[in-house]
Amino acid sequence: MIPEPQRTYLLELLTALGPAAHGLTLVGGHALRFMIARPRSTRDFDFVLDVAYLRGCDTSLASVLASLGYSVDENARNFQFEKPIPNSPEVMRIEFMAPAEFVRKGEIRVDVQSGVHGRACVGGSIVVVETDKHEVVGSLPDGKPARAEVQVTRAHAFVLLKLLALDDRYRNVRGPTHAEHNREEARTHAGDIVAVLSAQTNLGEFRKRFGSQFGPGTALKGGTYQIIRDYFGDETRPGLVLYGESLIASLPSGETVRDLGSELLRAQRFVSSLLLE
Repeated sequence: MIPEPQRTYLLELLTALGPAAHGLTLVGGHALRFMIARPRSTRDFDFVLDVAYLRGCDTSLASVLASLGYSVDENARNFQFEKPIPNSPEVMRIEFMAPAEFVRKGEIRVDVQSGVHGRACVGGSIVVVETDKHEVVGSLPDGKPARAEVQVTRAHAFVLLKLLALDDRYRNVRGPTHAEHNREEARTHAGDIVAVLSAQTNLGEFRKRFGSQFGPGTALKGGTYQIIRDYFGDETRPGLVLYGESLIASLPSGETVRDLGSELLRAQRFVSSLLLE
């Protein structure tokens, strides 16, 4: 469940958006809360936008966000928004992504509506199809009870996005000034992939859903499977090094991982099982 105080302000956003909320699919760390028992802590809400739906929608996302007190992040104009949560040190941060098929030529932006862009997301067109609706129940900022549906990416589509993001961050395409941050992000992605696969009760069924989401004859499928081989093909691969780093980083000061080798081997078997036909 989304924790407070973020839950209240997620409900505020979904309620204010009305039907336009159907064009938002939750991904990232908060999506994990609907997939595993013990998700990592995160403050950011990441959404992949259904561009075709929102372009035909009467609701202006930019107007709704402005009315709720969100401001544009100057470093990511029109696809990252934030606002302070009253009487709290917490901040609501929202990032919009959109299927890369809609990207501006030579850019990373997708025009969604006036005043709102999405950061181009490879695999985003799969995510907006592979979703499930979940109910969020709580209160609005004024104390009134509220409930709303949020669309959340399915676990196999989540793993797809995480594999692509892991490869992007590990290759550090943004340059040496971003190296430390990208390494940290890559660790997070590796940990999320293993966490979701570890929570599956039927890996065979998960593997079928993972493979079928691509559709026939897509280059994305071949590229994604190559990422699995490159990062998790055996115990020496960088995805497992990153996963080990994520385990160590999550421990309280002074503690060590018990039997790290066995845990890495277990993780390698889980992820590489996606390659089996």
